Amino acid sequence: MSDARGAHPADPGGPADPPTPARQRRTVVAAAVVTLVLLLGTAWWYVATRDGPTRTPPAPAGLAAEKTGLTWWMGRVDRAGSLSVYVSRAPGGPPCAGAWLPRATVTVDTATVTVTVHDDSATGIGCASDDKLAELRIDLPEPLAGRTVRDGYDDGRRPVYREADLPVVPDGSDGWSEVPTTFTAPRPGDYEPPGAWALSYTRSGGPDIRIRGYPSGHALAAAPDTDPVGTVEVAGARGTIHPYGEGRFRLRWEVPGTVYLLDVLPREGQAGSLSQTRDVLARVGVG
Repeated sequence: MSDARGAHPADPGGPADPPTPARQRRTVVAAAVVTLVLLLGTAWWYVATRDGPTRTPPAPAGLAAEKTGLTWWMGRVDRAGSLSVYVSRAPGGPPCAGAWLPRATVTVDTATVTVTVHDDSATGIGCASDDKLAELRIDLPEPLAGRTVRDGYDDGRRPVYREADLPVVPDGSDGWSEVPTTFTAPRPGDYEPPGAWALSYTRSGGPDIRIRGYPSGHALAAAPDTDPVGTVEVAGARGTIHPYGEGRFRLRWEVPGTVYLLDVLPREGQAGSLSQTRDVLARVGVG
């Protein structure tokens, strides 16, 4: 008979060998590691969703938070090269309950200046005054010069009116006084878009001066139907004088992207003439 005390292969169909103490220790350690990983993963997810970039801070009690980008309608560059933009609140905003202070962020490169206007006010706290456009001064690191200006809200190009393209209207006792201009937000059916520029000057006894600016291609910027009766130079651009109406004349000139119209307006009861128009144009440096 042979000795049966030697080692034999385990029976595949039989019961497994009972776990040894070492195997039991390895099992406990593995379970602990898995539990720790799950706990750390849950904690990371909680912190990320609580403090991450998608978190929306709660609004103050009784107020609805409002953080929106706003389009601006046009820009103005003064003779020093500083830029201002004109902006209104989004349609359907809250009624006025105080001062409204929009802010702007600016990115600049060699060819383009991009201005994005933000409204961080809370509903019921700040708003525009009625439907007036607010003028927002933009701090540029250097003068705008000939760079294109874009609205960062929709990447659209906006009309920008440069005072350097306009005649200099003298003031003082022998000149004209500028009439303050209020620009309003668009309304359905408006004939003139909010992107139209306007300046008016008056003096005792007249005649008065009115200047309008329009984006090129706008219907109101089209050349008059009447033939020109004179040609002049306006701030380095060629302008033409056209009759319109009885005794009235209009100066039209164009710069890249913009058309300007200057009207010499006799006072009520006064008769206008081409010679009067030329005299006024000479007074404002047009000739």
